[in-house]
Amino acid sequence: MNRILVVEDDPDLLEIVQTILEENNYKVFPLMTGRPIFKIIDEFNPDLILLDVKLDGMDGRAIFKEIRTRPDTAHLPVILTSGGFSEDYMRRENLAADAYLEKPFEMTAMLKQLEMLLLKPA
Repeated sequence: MNRILVVEDDPDLLEIVQTILEENNYKVFPLMTGRPIFKIIDEFNPDLILLDVKLDGMDGRAIFKEIRTRPDTAHLPVILTSGGFSEDYMRRENLAADAYLEKPFEMTAMLKQLEMLLLKPA
């Protein structure tokens, strides 16, 4: 069973995403803040991270960049989500995530991205 770490500060969206993922046989760790993310990564050992760019009181872009610079997390696939930034902006900022979902996104689109990234050879 693939393990997904979902970092989203909107409790309603977090609950919906968690429910959909669990219904599709993913093990989910929901996180409403990025503060303990590296501790959670060590403990939960996710196969993929779904990370909101605009977190309450934190910058998901900075978290993403740190994920990519750490040797123990650089390999993890990351899907960035945001309602405030376009995919073009993300590219201009050198936020080369494995995938990007602009909010509001369809749950089927999220599931398709997850499936593609988790099937991709390491």
